[in-house]
Amino acid sequence: MVVARTPTKNNVGSRLALTPSDRIRFARVTRPSSFTLERLPVILEWGSWMLRVDFTEQRQPRHLLPLSLPASLPKSKDDWYHVIYPLLNLCWDRLMSAPSSRRVIVVHPPFMSRDWECAIRQSFWDLGVPAIVFLCSLHTPPLALGWKRGMIIHIGKSEACCLAHADGTPIENTLQIAKCGYEAAVSDTEQVISLWTNGMKDAWINESNPNSLVLAVAKCLQSCPIDVRKHVASNLVFCGPTTIVVPDLSNKVIDRLRKLLKEDAPELEELTSDLTAFPTKWEMLAPVHDVLTPQSTGPFRPDMVSWIGASLWATVWHRHDEDDANIKWIYAPQADAAS
Repeated sequence: MVVARTPTKNNVGSRLALTPSDRIRFARVTRPSSFTLERLPVILEWGSWMLRVDFTEQRQPRHLLPLSLPASLPKSKDDWYHVIYPLLNLCWDRLMSAPSSRRVIVVHPPFMSRDWECAIRQSFWDLGVPAIVFLCSLHTPPLALGWKRGMIIHIGKSEACCLAHADGTPIENTLQIAKCGYEAAVSDTEQVISLWTNGMKDAWINESNPNSLVLAVAKCLQSCPIDVRKHVASNLVFCGPTTIVVPDLSNKVIDRLRKLLKEDAPELEELTSDLTAFPTKWEMLAPVHDVLTPQSTGPFRPDMVSWIGASLWATVWHRHDEDDANIKWIYAPQADAAS
């Protein structure tokens, strides 16, 4: 850590004797005594298909590492540790930076298991990382896109998540998670998508499927407070890696939802699902059918907008948060014991 000090009374005269060009150079390195210069944190996003990692203040992550998990997901902390620790080691090899020199911000999907969280913490401590903080990947896109009211619809590998935001704050009770990710819609995950298939229609725009994306979006809207529902409906942002490879996904989902709200919607009493809570009354959403609008994540890629939002958030606060009031850092056990 470098601390720049202001000139003392003893060197005021010598400063006045400097040439104008020397004064300029001297002024550039002169700061108030409270100013500190810290190394930028690292942003690491745990995605569906890959890890995205780079230093804060980058326009987009430069290091993308494939995330190859075993067919059966790890079931314990130790199993997760044996998967995570080699991946983190590889990340810091790419960064060419000592793990002990920088803090880390971990961006993750909602509701990761407790074993995963414990394992990734232990992996960071074993690498020597001084402090970490966790951010949900559904909370950060509005920071990159610059809006306060809307809905994030993230379609990943195995599931899709919807979360509404109002006045810069996520409305947690609107969160919907449906088993309608890329693998549920596309039978051959290696093929290049050019046309919509029956599997894609069933997973994303079939209202008779309780785990469909169109029902998850509708329920998320219904869960919004009435006074912000129209604002949220007019700003529906589709993101995640699936939105890149599937043509016209956002428009097809919103078009289908508009038709359901205009026409006589099917009865939903017979639908059951362990994860998806579907609308109980379509009439509640009828007033918003004319304002439903999908929005672009431009100028950012849909699969990187969560990382970029976290980078902007860290850029603002890491220099101006001396009391850790906005970034709730979790310090390594050694640091806690020493303090």
